Amino acid sequence: MTMELSSEDQALLHADLPAYLTYRPRPDQPDRFDEQTSFYESQSTGVIFHLGGNGSGTTENTLAKVAKFVLREQQPPRRDTPFWIIAGSYEQVMEACWAEKLYGRGHIPSSEVDWPRVVWKSSKSNWPYRVPLKPWPGTPDKNWCLEFKSYEQGRQQFQARAIGGFAFIEQMPYVLLNEVLRGCREYNFPGSKLVEQTPIDPHLSYEIQNMIETDALPPSWEVWRANTQCNLEAGYITQEWFEQFYGSIPEEMLETRMTGAFASYEGLIYSTFFPRMHVAGDDVIDFPPGVYHYRAIDWGAGPHNPFACIWGYKNGVGEHFIYDEYYSTNQTKTTIDHLCEVQDRWPWPGNNPYFSSTFADPASPDNIRIAQKLAQYTNDEYENIQGMMRGSNAVLEGIEHVQFLLKKNEATGRPRLVIHESCVNLIREMRTYSWERASDQGLNPRDAAKRPLKKDDHLCDALRYLVFSLAQMEGTSVQESIRRPVRSRHGVRFHQPDAVERLT
Repeated sequence: MTMELSSEDQALLHADLPAYLTYRPRPDQPDRFDEQTSFYESQSTGVIFHLGGNGSGTTENTLAKVAKFVLREQQPPRRDTPFWIIAGSYEQVMEACWAEKLYGRGHIPSSEVDWPRVVWKSSKSNWPYRVPLKPWPGTPDKNWCLEFKSYEQGRQQFQARAIGGFAFIEQMPYVLLNEVLRGCREYNFPGSKLVEQTPIDPHLSYEIQNMIETDALPPSWEVWRANTQCNLEAGYITQEWFEQFYGSIPEEMLETRMTGAFASYEGLIYSTFFPRMHVAGDDVIDFPPGVYHYRAIDWGAGPHNPFACIWGYKNGVGEHFIYDEYYSTNQTKTTIDHLCEVQDRWPWPGNNPYFSSTFADPASPDNIRIAQKLAQYTNDEYENIQGMMRGSNAVLEGIEHVQFLLKKNEATGRPRLVIHESCVNLIREMRTYSWERASDQGLNPRDAAKRPLKKDDHLCDALRYLVFSLAQMEGTSVQESIRRPVRSRHGVRFHQPDAVERLT
């Protein structure tokens, strides 16, 4: 006969054991989006995501998994094999991850730390940069070394080094995950690539959300969830905190803050853009004869200000088809370099009436003049860009016109705007393009101005220049476009009688 121990007796029994031996995640409740155990026990060689609400226990569970990995599961391959723990700031990663949880709660016991070799930011505060652990039994020259890092260090600090594993704590720029993941190519240990977050910023979670929604996760990548309500029921957070915190959360953010569901964009501009409806392949965007082609450019140069160009055509029933994009953040390229890339990408014969206007960001007339003198700048290797003109910068009217084009054409049952599936950056921007938010900070809170948030919007701007500038040249308003199809010289002239029938 075995005797059941009370929770108090179990606590006394394990009082002298380190937490990495006694920690137990919550049992899975997949129907409630709570899967702590599956995440904790996963031995996937891919990236393992732990998405959860605030206070759902994702950070504790992730760091407990780190401790289990370096102390029980994986022998280090060399002396001071790095395992990176990365958070938004040094204060967060050193205080919350090390001082409070990994060390403070006993996941990494003092007896496992090689204290004389710890590199400190502040020994008084127990804030380390590096914590070498003692060698594994029987391997005196091989040990793990926990290294604490911050997103604030920038992308360059995460390149090149070979590491044994990593744990991201809270949301990070996706580009950092790519850089850090490269460092694991030498070892690729099971259960060594961890990402924990509450995905409250859609710009930071777009890539992983898109991969999940399109069933395009890389092989062996996994996503597990955690529910704050389940953590409350397990007794790890108080009812008082739960009620106070969630009583202050807007309704539209409750699922994100509770279960780690992906947040939607506040003030989404193109809320009626749906990839299944507005994105197509070669079977739809098939270049029928007699269509007029257009381009649009948004000038830029740099990682946060890309040079962007789109190509499209418009059919005789007022439907736009965007068939390609050029998107470059290369800071070493000049405007002339970008324009040469644009000229090389698609033939654009100046003497062909079907290859018409190029609408450009009107804020940079100098660049428009450069384009019109491209032959001079390239020693006649490239022809001047004919037909380049300032695009319309009527922002609100242009946005309204794009919103109109996203609606179905009653005559055909199809949307008036279709984007080729290869235009991945334009599709991303269409899904994230948002209005500025209101501010309730400071002594003078303000309502949001009716203008787009200037973030990740360059291809959306180019799209607006193209479709609205064209509409203005044709003399058509949104209301007129609803009443009748466009048949001016800037639209499509079909030379085959069955062309309209074939498109519809």
